[in-house]
Amino acid sequence: MTRRTRHFFLLLGAALLTLIATFGFFFFRDNFSTHYPIKVLSAAAFRAGEIPWWNFADGGGQPLAGNPNTLTFYPDNVLYLVLPAHVAFNLHFLLHLILGWLAMRSLTRSRFGAWMWVLSGVAMSALSFYNLITAIALIPLALLGAERRNAVQLGVAFGLLALAGEPVVIVATSIAVLILSAPPHLRVKPFPVAIATALAIASPQLIAYSEIAKEVERAHGYSAQTVLNASFDPWRILELILGPVVRIDAPHLFPSLILGIIVIPAILRRSRYTVIAATMLFFALGAFNPIVRMAVESASTLRIGRFPEKFAIVMCAALVVLAAEYLRESKTPRIWTIVTFAPLLIWCLFTIPIDWFAPYRVTPQPARRVFGSSIGGGQNIDRDNYRERVRRLEPLFGATAGLEYVLNRSGDGMHSLLSRIASERFAATHNVNWLRIATARPSIVPIAYPAPTIPDAVNMIEAGAPAVAPQPFTSAPGARVARVVREGQTISIDVATSAPALLAVDQSYFGAWSATMAGHDLNTTPIDLDRLGVIVPTTGTVTLTFGRRHMLIGIAWILSTLTLLLSASPRLRVKKTQSPPQPDIAIPQ
Repeated sequence: MTRRTRHFFLLLGAALLTLIATFGFFFFRDNFSTHYPIKVLSAAAFRAGEIPWWNFADGGGQPLAGNPNTLTFYPDNVLYLVLPAHVAFNLHFLLHLILGWLAMRSLTRSRFGAWMWVLSGVAMSALSFYNLITAIALIPLALLGAERRNAVQLGVAFGLLALAGEPVVIVATSIAVLILSAPPHLRVKPFPVAIATALAIASPQLIAYSEIAKEVERAHGYSAQTVLNASFDPWRILELILGPVVRIDAPHLFPSLILGIIVIPAILRRSRYTVIAATMLFFALGAFNPIVRMAVESASTLRIGRFPEKFAIVMCAALVVLAAEYLRESKTPRIWTIVTFAPLLIWCLFTIPIDWFAPYRVTPQPARRVFGSSIGGGQNIDRDNYRERVRRLEPLFGATAGLEYVLNRSGDGMHSLLSRIASERFAATHNVNWLRIATARPSIVPIAYPAPTIPDAVNMIEAGAPAVAPQPFTSAPGARVARVVREGQTISIDVATSAPALLAVDQSYFGAWSATMAGHDLNTTPIDLDRLGVIVPTTGTVTLTFGRRHMLIGIAWILSTLTLLLSASPRLRVKKTQSPPQPDIAIPQ
């Protein structure tokens, strides 16, 4: 291919990606119900010059920066400063596909392997998850770092995986790296540098999460059943070869995992990647593997991650490497290229989770708190279903129109345990007192009755008690809220009172809330089970912000950014492992 032809195809590809980013929308699964709304909210905070600490729109309020699922500190957030939110959102996926192509191209030394990876079923499926698409670029980068014994590459890969906040992928990739590094190839020297690099990159997320870790549901572990949901059904092994022709009724994450028939001869090779693929399959089976099932059921410490099917991402990466190696030695590479890519391209047309953005463009709504339940998006790609959900402004998508939802449990488990109880009790009893509390405006509580235990608080609320708190409290007579102003991430409440009063704020309670008046810290307390209460000593303005380590996290983010920039320095790059030059097999034009 001549240079002019290469430039033509590069420009054509750039034009196509621009059109997709501008007019398309990766709408499916978590993108709709969690990630896109959160990135729209975060973009508004970033443009206002703030770190998005708190999500006002979900579950009556919950942490945002501390939530690993929001990618608050991921480097491509800079796109939201200069582009419309949906364009920046789409580019996140497209850029990681490009980076995944480049990383797999370097790992396999083959354009065949690179194209097979980004057109695979697992890559198409990852387009439904804003956090999992990062794995398409970072898993091959980590494997490449392990092969090259490059501490910087390993550190960058795992640091960015940590910023993407997916523990199962981190564990799976770590196991794969250890297999590649096992004797006789073991070299301990790169690992301390890699770990230090990863921790530096991930530090802002780790510090922000530490502020809420003791209070969120996810930190206390899921049930064994929740952890093992979306286990890899053994029938899906056929899907790796033929595509999703067998209907799987059990819960699953990925619409497709197709790689192609080349997997059959490739898996017979003697290679560490064969061991990686077999190990990942062992864990991916989850509930279908009695050893994994018993381990999860007996050890609560293993229940911080969900969905064993995620191990299939690393399994597929290993299979792509094996397929590229097999093709390199094959006597009929052209035939294998056609046999591999024809089914991949056909299945891409059916499984790529993209729609026009126009049906998802919502009209801004008057600011208000609402209760709304979601019927779920289902396992199948159904654009009509999702367009109807937009019309209903389902949680959390309605937040893009300015709505704030209460008594809904977030899908990522980052609400407090107290808020989980409130939402479950409302779902079970439909007691209007829960809705009254959740939608109330900030106000002074005249008297709060004591509820020393959680069951006491639940019973009193459902019986109609005016207000409950861990300790009894009586506010000064005539105390009132004069004004409430919310600017960005800050809530300012003017209170007029002659003596201490209890202020009820319309946000969920976390210990990380910072309440100040005239530069002095105020005491906070949970009231009405999970609402934020502030003890106001006298007349003045109460200033509320979420998070007590803003400066430390800001410094850590600067350190993370500098580490990434330094890691990109040419001086830190290493030459590829010396090996005989191998011919690349290109996809026929």
